[in-house]
Amino acid sequence: MTDVPSYSKAQLAFFRKIYLAYLITQGEQNIPSLELQTGMPRRTLQDCIKGFVDLSIDCEFVGRSGARNNDGHYRINNWGPINPQWVGAQRTLIEKALGLAI
Repeated sequence: MTDVPSYSKAQLAFFRKIYLAYLITQGEQNIPSLELQTGMPRRTLQDCIKGFVDLSIDCEFVGRSGARNNDGHYRINNWGPINPQWVGAQRTLIEKALGLAI
């Protein structure tokens, strides 16, 4: 029998934020594409992205020129104190902790 670690709500919230930031750096992402990849509800994704500021992650929405207001993608400008290479290396652990079937 293997021990499955249990995580606090705060740890899971942290994992969600850094995981979404990681996905944003892997290609042009918007809320619908993140919904498809993670299965997370729209509101959860929006709240996590809004919460990037709590981790000093600088993220902006880049609209497409000449397109309607919500057409575009997110871009991480600065990871703050988070090491994105560590997040990438821990991707499987984070996905398991979040219960993502990816």
